[in-house]
Amino acid sequence: MATEKQIAANRRNASKSTGPRTQEGQARSRMNALRHGLAITLPENQKAWDELDKHTRAEIIKRLRRIERHRAKAVKLIDLIIEKTTPDQVERAVRRMANLDRYSARAYSRLMKDID
Repeated sequence: MATEKQIAANRRNASKSTGPRTQEGQARSRMNALRHGLAITLPENQKAWDELDKHTRAEIIKRLRRIERHRAKAVKLIDLIIEKTTPDQVERAVRRMANLDRYSARAYSRLMKDID
């Protein structure tokens, strides 16, 4: 059980991380998933996958491959950046790589789960 002091600290920290508060910030945040088109929705189960038309299944696989291409580009970019640029640029590239890994892992995991 958390102590009163821990609960108070948690509430203080939570109040600092509530996301964008302005209309402009919220509007910008809403567009994050559309910015790159890598976030994909996969069917919930094998039956749903089987019910998808051939074109839709091909589109999902195409997007997974696109994620992997972007990931490979990010790895090459990181190698170049480490040799020739500032720590800030390295950090940005590493964050991009982490995001691509997250999208790839989520999409691949759901795809494998749905196919089994």
